[in-house]
Amino acid sequence: MTVSMIPRSQATSTTWSGGTTTEFFIYPKGSSYKERRFDVRISSATVDLESSDWTLLPGFNRIITPLKGGFTLTYQEKGTSITLKPLEEDFLDGGWHTHSVGKAVDFNVMYKKGLHATYSVIKSSKRFGTAKLRFVYVPFVTEEKLAGSTLNGKPLTPDTLYVSDDGSEKFELNIRQPVSLIYVSIHDDGRD
Repeated sequence: MTVSMIPRSQATSTTWSGGTTTEFFIYPKGSSYKERRFDVRISSATVDLESSDWTLLPGFNRIITPLKGGFTLTYQEKGTSITLKPLEEDFLDGGWHTHSVGKAVDFNVMYKKGLHATYSVIKSSKRFGTAKLRFVYVPFVTEEKLAGSTLNGKPLTPDTLYVSDDGSEKFELNIRQPVSLIYVSIHDDGRD
């Protein structure tokens, strides 16, 4: 069982009109976000503008959550708005015209339509089921709160994405102190 660790410092960061985007993971290998040629992408962006319109991503679904700060998202196609605080998520169609109000650092999962994703905030030790792709993201938590906590024996560190992309059985989180982590899984068949 292989679990890869990708800290923000080793991820790819680029600027956009409203801040900085950090791409932690893109699948399959050799994919391109710029060309919209990917199945799954996990990133984190700083939203430095009080108000912005999101890039349209037709053909993809998204899961979005603030890590710091928060924002209100208005979806033109639905005629609805939602306000999200840290670690509160929303699932949305990447092709929707989305207007954002509020400054934040976000966590963003993009996945091709036809794939299925789950999102949960994990606060205690857990053994996860199998999935095509599984991720644990450790947000901005202190090293002290993470002391002794592991994923498949690997120590947890702040602002790091942990990836299992081999579909094997073991994916076990051992949390020593109360802390909130993000778990995402991607499936071909709609399983949770």
